[in-house]
Amino acid sequence: MITDSGDITDESFNQITWETVCAYGDANGVEYEYYKPAEDTDEERINSIDLAVSEGATVVVMPGYLFGPAIAEEQDTYPDVTFIAVDVTEGDKNGKAVDLGKNVYICSFEEEQAGYLAGYAAVKDGYTSLGFLGGIAVPAVIRFGYGYVQGINAAAEEDGVDVNVKYYYGGQFYGDDSITARMEGWYADGTQVVFACGGGIWTSALDAAETHDGKVIGVDVDQRSKIGERCLTSAMKGLPSAIN
Repeated sequence: MITDSGDITDESFNQITWETVCAYGDANGVEYEYYKPAEDTDEERINSIDLAVSEGATVVVMPGYLFGPAIAEEQDTYPDVTFIAVDVTEGDKNGKAVDLGKNVYICSFEEEQAGYLAGYAAVKDGYTSLGFLGGIAVPAVIRFGYGYVQGINAAAEEDGVDVNVKYYYGGQFYGDDSITARMEGWYADGTQVVFACGGGIWTSALDAAETHDGKVIGVDVDQRSKIGERCLTSAMKGLPSAIN
């Protein structure tokens, strides 16, 4: 497995991918390892793939839209290696006119459906001031966000209530002081729950929620089981079964 710009401890996208790879390997007697690119660049993702293959990998699992260009580069270089790309579609190659190789399996999701249900449920639970904190504005994150807003709107119309929604992309898949400060501003301004969608960026939303007695909505995995009641629910899309 090659991580995207996050790591295997993000308690989200990368971590659940790695845990699934480990479980599959243990169940089937297959050796496994993960590689983290030195930098968040196409070149370093390609270098990590090269390293994995040189060390014997015959299947390379790549979670995230960011791997599109690397797939375009590497699928022909290693025709005997199988590439599994999660959250990638055939068009995600930075406009390169490259057909998908027979050694590449891609799977994408209809995240807007899970996002819709999360927004709908939050309003039905009585929350009327909500936020969406996205990581990098890649297609999967955008779909989660758009569905979330549509679910909020549908529930608000049904119940005849006014809602307020704040919406922001942090431009990264990890939390930091600046994003935490923005989230603290949201909660202080009356936001009750924030859907934090994008790798480890949820840590900033959670830190701010704990300071201001707010709520968060998790993404991709059951973050409520790890965070506790501070997490209202999680918008999940079946990552383990797809990767398995």
